[in-house]
Amino acid sequence: MPTISKRRWQLTVFAAAIFILLLLGVSCQQAWVGKLDQAIIHLVRQPLPHAIQQLIITVTKSGNPHPVTWVTLILAAGLVIIQRYRGALFLTFNVLIWAGLGNSFIKHLVQRPRPTVERLVAASSFSFPSGHSITAMLLWGTLMVILPQILIRHPRALVVVQVLLGIWIFLIGVSRIYVGVHYPSDVLAGWSLGFVLLTVTQWFLTRYGDEL
Repeated sequence: MPTISKRRWQLTVFAAAIFILLLLGVSCQQAWVGKLDQAIIHLVRQPLPHAIQQLIITVTKSGNPHPVTWVTLILAAGLVIIQRYRGALFLTFNVLIWAGLGNSFIKHLVQRPRPTVERLVAASSFSFPSGHSITAMLLWGTLMVILPQILIRHPRALVVVQVLLGIWIFLIGVSRIYVGVHYPSDVLAGWSLGFVLLTVTQWFLTRYGDEL
């Protein structure tokens, strides 16, 4: 894995700024956060056919802790089998520590209630940031970082897979808004924080060697 690019660091700083701005806005109950949330909710939560609603529910449930844990363990085992030990550590640390414990800590620190709208799925705990969004960014984002080394001889396949992973990260976040369990600012914060943590962990693990 080549050194993290200047552009990647710039995007990381931007993502950190977005997260801090949202954190302060939510914590201080700033009016602009509510306006932003309502505008996006109005855009996303449109009436859809039952079949599409069920598809969205399936997408959102794919980000639940149980399936995510199994996917993480299977992918980590696969990385160990092909002797990508740091890649396996990269993946498990991002998902189990950052997305699990780190996200839970921030939720209890901010203690933002869930939206008071009709929900299509059950949800507990606090709302900010979105655990599904940060987990999607860290799980599938980790694969986006590792895959260029594995698919180095298949650049076209790499592009297709990375685009699909990026779309999936987006869909997971939007699905949380549609099913009524998160504000858009929760989702944006989850994506932003996840991107920052992804970069930080990659930097730490590749200080003494490029390969993940």
